[in-house]
Formats: sequence, structure tokens, C-alpha cells
Amino acid sequence: MPKTKLLLPEPNIVETYTIGESTVHICDNYMARTPEEKQKVIQDMHAKAWAIVRDIREKGGTI
Repeated sequence: MPKTKLLLPEPNIVETYTIGESTVHICDNYMARTPEEKQKVIQDMHAKAWAIVRDIREKGGTI
């Protein structure tokens, strides 16, 4: 799956968490506000999650 670079505003990081070897930044300056934007976020999350599931299954893993 090719990666695309999104052009978003410079993030205003208000919280940072480290979980295992991952770092999660919480930004407060970019949020989906309209119902259409919210639906797009949900659709994107579903598509990416299923891509992860397919990748794991192709490598012989189970979920």
C-alpha cells in the first residue's frame, strides 16, 4: 500500500505518551468537525485496520 503525505497544519502537541516502542502525540488544533469529516475519519480508520488484518493473515498470523 503506497504511503501518501497529508498536508496538515503544524501540530499543537498537548500530550505525549510512550506505549512500548511507540510514541503518541495528542494535538488539539486539528479535529474533524462536520459530520462528513467525522465519517471520513471513521472510514479511513476501518480501511487501515483491515489492511493491517490482511497483512497479518498473509504472513500466516492470526487475530
